[in-house]
Amino acid sequence: MKLICPVCGKPLHNHEKSAVCPDRHTFDYSAGGYLNLALNKSDLHGDSKEMTAARTAFLNTGAYGPLRDEIVRIMEECAPETTVDLCCGEGYYTACLPGKEKYGIDLSKPALKYASRRDRGTLYILASAFRVPLEDHCADCILTCFAPVAEEEIKRLLRPGGTFIYVTGGPDHLFELKSLLYEHPYRNEETDPVRMLRLLDTKELTYPFRADHDALLNLFAMTPYAYRTGNEGKQRIAAADQLDITAQFTIRIYTGD
Repeated sequence: MKLICPVCGKPLHNHEKSAVCPDRHTFDYSAGGYLNLALNKSDLHGDSKEMTAARTAFLNTGAYGPLRDEIVRIMEECAPETTVDLCCGEGYYTACLPGKEKYGIDLSKPALKYASRRDRGTLYILASAFRVPLEDHCADCILTCFAPVAEEEIKRLLRPGGTFIYVTGGPDHLFELKSLLYEHPYRNEETDPVRMLRLLDTKELTYPFRADHDALLNLFAMTPYAYRTGNEGKQRIAAADQLDITAQFTIRIYTGD
């Protein structure tokens, strides 16, 4: 176990239903199995129970299955011993990642509750991706999917020659959904915020999928469009029976050496 105490930075070791450091700072595992290492309640701004439920229901349709398969394929080429998924959410990608030792980091209790109950092969930790309670240079592979990049932490956590995989939506990702919601839909801007790591490769994955009424509502609820859309757009999506949508992902692969 590569956990460190978020208070003093010393190693954590399991003791009964808790993790304890040499200075006896003690942190409890939840009933579901995740470990709470978040020091400040003000940090707990992760996804709500409703957003977690919507994303879980949508992902369970398999619409993003090709993306998950591609991430796993890329990571398997690295043959990681230790894998870290930053902002792992409900563990849809995390559960399938290779690695003898796997950690999922997120600030959403509802998401980690779901993840830890369905995936016993990963240790899920309630903590910020910008303050990860893991040892320096402990990770062979790190994944961040649809979330801000904690670049300094990623640099700290990666072993020499380690791999960081960063997934964002491509320019035309969900364009048909935006066309339904907005009078003037826009393409996504492509930017690379990573400066401290060396870019090895960029892959683009594009494919269509069909969302029925329920899947469409769940997709809408799990995206930022849910709080950016006016009443007219919400009425249009509520009336839609189904929609053919473009999934487009940009997958960037970096190394920390």
